[in-house]
Amino acid sequence: MSLKKLLPAFIFLFFVSCNDTPKTKSVKKQRINKQDPIKSRVSSDSLSEIDQAKSNLKTFEKGKVEHTKALDNGIFIKWFAKGNGKKIKKGEMVLIEYRLALPDGKIVDGNNRLGYPCIPFVVGYNMQTLGWDLGLQELSVGDFAKIEIPAALALGEHEIKGVIPANSPNWLYVKVLAKVTPGVNENGITSWKWKDGEQKNNSGSEDVEISFHAIVSTESRSSVMNTYKSNFPLHYVPGQKSIVPGLRKLLKNAKKGERYIVVLDSEKAYGTRGYADLIKPNERVLYNIEITDVRAI
Repeated sequence: MSLKKLLPAFIFLFFVSCNDTPKTKSVKKQRINKQDPIKSRVSSDSLSEIDQAKSNLKTFEKGKVEHTKALDNGIFIKWFAKGNGKKIKKGEMVLIEYRLALPDGKIVDGNNRLGYPCIPFVVGYNMQTLGWDLGLQELSVGDFAKIEIPAALALGEHEIKGVIPANSPNWLYVKVLAKVTPGVNENGITSWKWKDGEQKNNSGSEDVEISFHAIVSTESRSSVMNTYKSNFPLHYVPGQKSIVPGLRKLLKNAKKGERYIVVLDSEKAYGTRGYADLIKPNERVLYNIEITDVRAI
């Protein structure tokens, strides 16, 4: 599946975690709503029973578990349905339908709360807690499973006040709908554009300034940068060297409103030096980018 454009809002816990701690047909052939193609996907009802049975999720599971697996790290997975494909690998993007619950049965998050039938997720780069990355790498397209994440691989001693208490296990109910092919995958740059921008662009001119928000994470750390938190977007003038090389090429012809998820190899990011104590030497970096403005200067 090509991810030419995707949902114009990301999942709630994506921002929180960054602050605190078989191939499918091209999406072009499935596109109905030009500005918001993810809404054109037909939402399944596979997780609706969970919402209805949230007062007793054990009742929901009764008689439905087809297979289980316990991992050495404390994660326990229960499958309600199994797909046929290969396991999800680190660095792959998948579309998922999910609910996040606590052991008391309270559902605290889900794509349904945003009004979307699914959301994109790149595995292995701390877009959520570590338990998500480790659990999803045991799944494949077509799987519908519950990933029981121990507190140490969830928020640990941290909390989201009024939502998730400290030292709480998380229960992730997830259905893997598809793997997504990147629009760009060459020279150390892997990129998925999940929202188109305005038609007007800079046509390669250097006489513009590009403003953009970025949420940044790595293979080892979630809270590298979040410009939404500070409300100070970054600025870039094409031709300058104020941002890492991989982003210079990507943003050269940026349009206002575009959104990307980008994974850069180390040589296209911070290379052998890394960055302070935030990015390790030779470490890949993930950027979730929103172009907020492109203006003439």
